[in-house]
Amino acid sequence: MEKFPWWNEKQRKLADEVEVFADENLHKSYIYMWKRKFPWELIKEVAKRGWFGVLIPEEYEGLGKDYGVTGCCILAEELSRLGAVGTAFSDTMFGGTHQIVHFGTKEQKEKWLPKIAKGEILTGVCVTEPYVGSDAASVETVAIRDGDEYVITGKKRYITNAGVADMYIVYARTSDKPEDRARYRHLSAFIVEKGRPGFKVERINELCGWEGVYNGYLDLDEVRVPVENRLGREGDGWLIMMSGFNLERTVVAAGCLGPMKEAIRNAFYHTTRRVQFNARTSDLVNNQFKIADMIWRYRLSRLLIYYTAYMMDQGYQPLLDATAAKLFASESLLKIADDAIRCMGGDGWTKFYPVESIWRAARVMPIVAGTNEIMRLILFRQGPRIMRDVFKKVYRYFDPEIKVPIPTNIPPQKIKKDEVTEEDILKILADNYVVNPGLYMTKDDIKDYIEVSDDRLDQILLSLEEKGLVKLFRDRKGRIAMVRPTYAGLKKAYPLEHYMWFPEWVEKENIF
Repeated sequence: MEKFPWWNEKQRKLADEVEVFADENLHKSYIYMWKRKFPWELIKEVAKRGWFGVLIPEEYEGLGKDYGVTGCCILAEELSRLGAVGTAFSDTMFGGTHQIVHFGTKEQKEKWLPKIAKGEILTGVCVTEPYVGSDAASVETVAIRDGDEYVITGKKRYITNAGVADMYIVYARTSDKPEDRARYRHLSAFIVEKGRPGFKVERINELCGWEGVYNGYLDLDEVRVPVENRLGREGDGWLIMMSGFNLERTVVAAGCLGPMKEAIRNAFYHTTRRVQFNARTSDLVNNQFKIADMIWRYRLSRLLIYYTAYMMDQGYQPLLDATAAKLFASESLLKIADDAIRCMGGDGWTKFYPVESIWRAARVMPIVAGTNEIMRLILFRQGPRIMRDVFKKVYRYFDPEIKVPIPTNIPPQKIKKDEVTEEDILKILADNYVVNPGLYMTKDDIKDYIEVSDDRLDQILLSLEEKGLVKLFRDRKGRIAMVRPTYAGLKKAYPLEHYMWFPEWVEKENIF
C-alpha cells in the first residue's frame, strides 16, 4: 500500500500489516463468496489483531489515538478487498463504535467498547425504514418512555450486519411536538442488543452483490430497553446521527479503494496476456485509455479520502470533503469496474474473474451512506456557505473607455440620498441590464449601489411593478426576492443610445 507523507509510524506499520493480511486471505474471501457464507473465520482473524479497536481509546482496550480515522481508512481500504469482511468491519466502525466513543456514558463505554475492540461483537446502525430512506428525519419507529425503560416499536430495513451483529444503534422518534420536530429534537438513539424480547430479524435481503453479507429487515415489537441504553439525552438522536455521517462517508469511500485496486489489477493482467489481431489487447489505445482513467480515478479518490481522514484526525469536521470523497470514490469505483469488464471482454462478465462481482457490488456504493443525489444537494447547499472565498459576490461595471462590461472585486461606490426615488432604482436596474442582460438583481444587489431601507425599497419596487416598469420574482412565502426591468422600464430609464454598443470592426452602413 502506498503511504502518504503525513502518516505516522504506527499508521505506516498498520498499512503493511493489513496489506499482507489481505494478500494472504484474498483466496479465502472468494471461497466464502462462492459458498455464500459469512466469513466468520476471517472476522476472527481481524479481531485477533485488535483492528476492531482502531477508533477506540486505549483505556477501553482499543488501539488508541495514534491511529485515528486514517488508521480506520487504511483498514477499510485493504479489508474491502475481502468482500464481506470489509463490509462487516466498516459497518461496525460507523455503526456503533463512533456513537459510543463520542456520545456514550462512562458505563456504556466500559460495557461495550472493550467487546468491540476485541472483536467479540459486531454492530449495526438502524436508520432506514420501509417508508423512510433519505428523509431520515421522518423516522416512524417510536420509543415511548415507561418508567425506567423505553418501549420501541417499528421496523428498520437495509441494515448491514443484520443478524450477525450483537448490538444495534436504533434511531427512534421520542416526540411528536411540532416545536421539537422543527428543532430536530424529536429523535433519540438507543443501544439495542440481540436477544431482547420482541427484537427479531424479519428478512435477509437477496442482493445484487455483496455475497455473504447479512443485510436485512429488523422488527421491533414493543422492545423494552433500559433508560441507560439511551445514547445522550432524549432528543439528541439527530445530532448523534449527523455526527457520524462524516466518518461514515469517509470510511465508505475508503472501502471503495480495495475493489478499485482489484479491478485495475485484473484488467491490466488480462489485457497484457490476451492477444487479438496479432497484438496484445493492452496495445489497443482504447484499452490503454481505460486503464489510464482507472489509475487517475483511483489515485484522486485515495488522495481525497486520506486528506479528509487527516482533517478529521486534526479535529476538523470536513463536511464538503467527506461528502465529495464519498461521491467521487463511489462513482469512480462503478466506472472502474465497468471499464475493467469492457477491457476483459467476455471473461470480465463471467463469475470466474472477480471484476464481475466487484461491478455488482459497486452498484450499491452510490446509494449507501446517503445517496449521491443527497451528496450533491449537500455540496450545493453547504458549499457556498463554507467556501465563502470562492463564492464571494460578483461585481461588474461598464468601463467608459473600452465600453464593455468588466468583472471586478471592488464593490461599487454607494449613492447617498436623503430620499431615494423610483427613478434612482429604475436606473440601477437599467445599468445592470447593460452589464448583466438577462439577470435579475436581488435587493441586496440594489443596496450595493444606493443606501435605502428595506421598507422603502419594497415600497418603490411594488410601485414600479404596478406601473409595469419592473417584474418581481417572489420567494415561496410571497416576499420580493429579485427584480428586473421590463422593456418599458428600460425605455423609461434611458434612451436607446444608452444601451447601444458595437465593436470597432462593424461597418456603420450595416447598422440601422
